[in-house]
Parts: sequence; structure tokens; C-alpha cells
Amino acid sequence: MNPIALAQKKEVPDIVIEVIITSGTINRKELYKPKKVPEVWFWKSNSIKIFRLSEQGEYEEVERSGFFPNLDPNILLQYITIPDQYDAVQQFIQDIRN
Repeated sequence: MNPIALAQKKEVPDIVIEVIITSGTINRKELYKPKKVPEVWFWKSNSIKIFRLSEQGEYEEVERSGFFPNLDPNILLQYITIPDQYDAVQQFIQDIRN
């Protein structure tokens, strides 16, 4: 079966990535607990924070993704600042091939 088709049938994503534009009083991690989303990423300004759901059902901040352990989230920040999405993707692909 096509891996894309499998992903579309999942009720809960493996990762949620939120882009935070404004600050608020809602604890955004609490929104994902009922669905038991394994990993939540928050990008705000110049930082990416990753939270992994523990066996106790609480989100704990981690340095790296459990799904992408070789990916340093700080490296992603340099591509996020590239204004053109196509250029950013091309640069990322070129850099990981080297």
C-alpha cells in the first residue's frame, strides 16, 4: 500500500508543528494530550522547541525529535529565514547531500 495513503488514514499525527505568531495564555501542549500526539514542535521567532509525550502522559521538552534523531532543529532555523520557500528547500537538499 502507498505510504501516503496510510498516513491519510491515521487519526492522530506523529508530529504537530505549530508556528506561534502571538503569545497567549493557553498552554498549547494541553490541546494535544487528549489525542496523545507523540511529538509537538513549536516554532516562535528564532527558536524551535520539541516536546515528546512521556509514558506518564506529560509533554517533556527534548533536544531532538524521536522521529528525526539525526536532525538538529537549530539547523532548520537557517532555512526558515530564507524568504523564498523553493530556494529554502533547494538549499536544504543541497546541504544534506554534501
